[in-house]
Amino acid sequence: MSKIIKFLALFFYYGLFSKLPNYVFPGGKIFNALRILCLKVILHIDKNCRIMRNVYVGNGKDISIGAFSRINENVRLDNVVIGEHVMIARDTIILGKMHGFEDIDTPMNLQERVFYKPTVIEDNVWIGTRVIIMPGKTIRKGCIIGAGAVLTKDTVENGIYAGVPANLIKYRK
Repeated sequence: MSKIIKFLALFFYYGLFSKLPNYVFPGGKIFNALRILCLKVILHIDKNCRIMRNVYVGNGKDISIGAFSRINENVRLDNVVIGEHVMIARDTIILGKMHGFEDIDTPMNLQERVFYKPTVIEDNVWIGTRVIIMPGKTIRKGCIIGAGAVLTKDTVENGIYAGVPANLIKYRK
């Protein structure tokens, strides 16, 4: 698609559609449909998704959202592939890149950014409120990440993680 169309979609998404009321408010289904319609120009979104207000997607590059996924308010997405039936609670941050820090003779803000592999969230995952996911991590199928956790490593299938840093606390049965 042309750069102008993508620019206009970003302009309307951040200027208007991302500010519209959520799905649960009267008329919310229409507002969600408008957000989805606009975002489909910017990034890949599959069928029957719900995107609530103030979801930040940057320029949409390297973001994909699978079918039936739900992304709540004030979520920040960067360089992430989201599977199907994923629930992401409000105020979650999924980081996609970090600054370099290896050279101790160069200030960190002057070092090149290091781009990591995308974060992958497999199918049927629930991410709680205010979770932070570090770049390049994989959250396996069926996982739950507890509220306030900081995920710094890959998960195992059907694991329940909590804490800072997030640790496996038990398995779903």
